[in-house]
Amino acid sequence: MDGQNHTEVTEFILLGLVDNPKMKQLCFVIVLIMYLVTLTGNLGIIILIWMDSQLQSPMYFFLSHLSFLDFGYSSAIAPKMLENFLTEKKTISYTDCATQMYFFVFCASTECILLAAMAYDRYEAICNPLMYMVTMSPQKCILMVAGSYLIGFLNAMTQTISTFTLSFCGSNIINHFFCDVPPLLALSCTDTSLNQMVLFVFATVLGIFTSAEILVSYTFILAAILQIRSVKGKQKAFSTCASHLMAVTIFYGTTVFMYLRPSSSYAMDQDKWASVFYTVVIPMLNPLIYSLRNKEVKDALRRLQTHEIAFLRGIRKMNKGNHSSVNEFILLGLTDNPKMQLPLFALFLLVYVITVIGNAGMILLICTDLQLHNPMYFFLGNLSFVDFCYSTVTSPKMLADFFTNSKRISYVACALQLYLFTFFADVECALLAVMAYDRYVAICNPLLYTVIMSKKVCKRLMAVAYIIGTVDSIAYTCSTFHLSFCSSNVINHFFCDMPPLFELSCSDTYVSETVLFVFDGYVEAGSLGIILVSYIYILITIMRMRSTEGRQKAFSTCTSHLTIVGMFHGTALFMYLQPSSSHSMEQDKWISVFYAVVIPMLNPLIYSLRNKDVKHAVTKALYKIGLLKRNVIVSK
Repeated sequence: MDGQNHTEVTEFILLGLVDNPKMKQLCFVIVLIMYLVTLTGNLGIIILIWMDSQLQSPMYFFLSHLSFLDFGYSSAIAPKMLENFLTEKKTISYTDCATQMYFFVFCASTECILLAAMAYDRYEAICNPLMYMVTMSPQKCILMVAGSYLIGFLNAMTQTISTFTLSFCGSNIINHFFCDVPPLLALSCTDTSLNQMVLFVFATVLGIFTSAEILVSYTFILAAILQIRSVKGKQKAFSTCASHLMAVTIFYGTTVFMYLRPSSSYAMDQDKWASVFYTVVIPMLNPLIYSLRNKEVKDALRRLQTHEIAFLRGIRKMNKGNHSSVNEFILLGLTDNPKMQLPLFALFLLVYVITVIGNAGMILLICTDLQLHNPMYFFLGNLSFVDFCYSTVTSPKMLADFFTNSKRISYVACALQLYLFTFFADVECALLAVMAYDRYVAICNPLLYTVIMSKKVCKRLMAVAYIIGTVDSIAYTCSTFHLSFCSSNVINHFFCDMPPLFELSCSDTYVSETVLFVFDGYVEAGSLGIILVSYIYILITIMRMRSTEGRQKAFSTCTSHLTIVGMFHGTALFMYLQPSSSHSMEQDKWISVFYAVVIPMLNPLIYSLRNKDVKHAVTKALYKIGLLKRNVIVSK
């Protein structure tokens, strides 16, 4: 790039849809409602197809992937769009812009191919109904979907690489609400004729190939329908295609208008509003079209509603036979020995008080001390918040039960306790991986540390950790409390955890145990994988340092984190990643004390006793409130 006349673009400014402040508020509300409907509708379709046995067919297999793609490419655009309605600074980094464009093109291209695959599926169903299940076998369906994703991946990679290899050395203002190819080409200070050709060729090939397949499929379908003698039979055959035809028309009509025309005819303001239709409106309409115009989906919704009503009634009413529904549980606690109750109460009260003071103090210290305003301590503040919360979920109830004969907990309170505990525990698991990555960047890329670990990146990493916690805890709680508890209601534990609840169930717990094993295994493996890879690179970097003092300093920044990782993951692996047959509840109860009560207390102590910055910040804070003399600060 010519360094004399041009400056390198590191971020872009998205002009958005409107400049009028009143219109921004109105647009924000409308787009937010549409995005929420999109999320609810598409996730609802996916869950419905997954849960309903009568929807386990090729047509609904493809529909679930269509809903996933609609969810994906709407989520690539809508959140940033909503954010820009409420902020004056509508910037997006160079990397974020490329990422947004990649995911949008990937999901949109894949959907284009998938709609053609769905047309072929309808052709087989109507023209060859007797051979349908043989022709559209599970293996073939998987290959067709995999092919769609592969083509989408190749197209997205080509478009993104060809666009972001251009030089952007003039204006960085994108006259759009997201990073799309045409407005980015308009900003480039180099020749874009090749890029325009790539865009046109790929869009044309995809459009012609998929349109031809859809047209040929529906030509044969129409011919087959016309040969059906019964009017009712014709209506039934056509009704299976109506939703797909409507989705195809809306999608292809907008795409053809947007991309398959010369660049000279582009009007950005007109295109922005057209883009709203295919980025926000279409992903919202597809699940509505398939749910409102599809009898099988509507029937599945009715069955789901019926099952849910029956399930809720089953919780409150007597079952047929000798069992009664459980509406509360009894927690046995740690011990029945009266002599041990008071010493254990005093011990755990002390532990909980230290936990609250230590973690609250750490959060307050990080918030008030400017020298601790960096990514490492931002994550540590969140770790302290999570430790405080998940200790508070279990400790108060455990302490109360030491002095009460009736150690009861309601059904709803038990479910809530399980949800919150698993939520904060899984967030901490993900957060420890994020902190390992932070240490990797700090040690292996120290000069770029503040650039890579910017405030925006840190917030997004934390958001991912909380999303993982939310998804996992919902899965755990739903799979556990979907079981029937119709016999004993005595939980051999001091809080509502999954293994002791499985032992109480009078229904098959195989699915619930599998959910626990898979989700917990996935989170543990993902977290440990990131931690292991990060520390391998850290170790290699430290070993290359010539100075012994430099090695010690680099390693000292990791020791606190490594200690916590060892305690947390060691206990979690021992507790959950073992077959249910090997569980000993008495043993597990005492191990649970360690990770539910002791670890949240130890974490702030480890970071305060082994971290020079935290110790110095504590000393300054104590001096400010008059507990230390000034000469202590000077000596530090």
